[in-house]
Amino acid sequence: MKVVIAIDKFKGSATSEQLAQVIGDEIHSVYPDAQVVAVPIADGGDGTMECVKSIIGAKANTCKVSVTAPLRQLPQVKAQYVIDGDTAYMDLATASGLALVPYGCRDVMKASTFGTGEMIAHAVNHGARHIVLGLGGSATCDGGMGILEALGFKFVDKNGNVLSPCGENLAKIESVDSSNVGSKVLNTRFTLLSDVDNPLYGEKGAAYIFAPQKGASQQQVALLDDGLRHFATLLPHHIAHLPGAGAAGGVTAGMMAMLNATIKPGIDVLLEMAHFDDLIADADLVITGEGRIDAQTLHGKAPAGVLKAAKKKGVPVVALCGCIAPGTNTTEMGFEKVLAVTPVGMPLEQALDTMTTLGNVAAATREIMAKSC
Repeated sequence: MKVVIAIDKFKGSATSEQLAQVIGDEIHSVYPDAQVVAVPIADGGDGTMECVKSIIGAKANTCKVSVTAPLRQLPQVKAQYVIDGDTAYMDLATASGLALVPYGCRDVMKASTFGTGEMIAHAVNHGARHIVLGLGGSATCDGGMGILEALGFKFVDKNGNVLSPCGENLAKIESVDSSNVGSKVLNTRFTLLSDVDNPLYGEKGAAYIFAPQKGASQQQVALLDDGLRHFATLLPHHIAHLPGAGAAGGVTAGMMAMLNATIKPGIDVLLEMAHFDDLIADADLVITGEGRIDAQTLHGKAPAGVLKAAKKKGVPVVALCGCIAPGTNTTEMGFEKVLAVTPVGMPLEQALDTMTTLGNVAAATREIMAKSC
């Protein structure tokens, strides 16, 4: 038997690598002679860079840099990225992530991606000519203003004043000055990795869908959406409505317009890097999963990418998750089985504990493999 494990992190509980190790151990406890192949995966969310580093292996070099925090009053952040040749792989979350802002300090109106721009500038100035940026986990809704300002762009209001790059200033932008953007930046290729397909604005846009998770009130959500709508008038007209334009608070839209960036499903890029099609060609089973299976799972999330690739090869896929969102119809998703590993009635705080999560995943794996005997 050959089993390929391609499971995303259970956010806040366990990493992709930890989960794969436990699943592999349990497979061998039932099938000692089984061939188990673990593929570290992510879908563009936080943790993508670490998966890329695992795939690249010894060739990967990690660079560390101090950058501005999502809120300027906070201490600088020690961000890091991976570089392989002239390509730098980085997560926006390492420099501008929500996890970097203490809960009581969250302010999506003033939060900025400037620190991510500083990280990009560092890579470009040290020889990177291709930036691959994972977009998940941001603390921001600034349309990419912060990144762009750090790379030399200036956003100017109607009085000629340069605006601070943050969500509350989106509606004040009158023009964009690119005269100070260096040739190195302009000659750099940008690939954005996303796990969402939301447009820039509207009821399914960056503000309404994601800003509440970042601490925005209903009034602030409406103001941010108005700002993103205004920002869209300064961009090529089609960009705001492209799938994924609203990722990371509109970073995608800003970078596509100003830097000719391209957007790709993060999971597709990771699977291609890992030569996933070759790995599963003779597999009997693929095990995937993420922390929560819900209606968004099939819209760019890691398990969906794994399922799509495996179905082409006729390989059955089992999905493990911490929980299944109420009302989710898993029978129509296409998985052989979707299994929530958390026992019914277990308190959330306990379920999120790393050792408890790994124990629950181990038990679920034993159940799956026992039924495969």
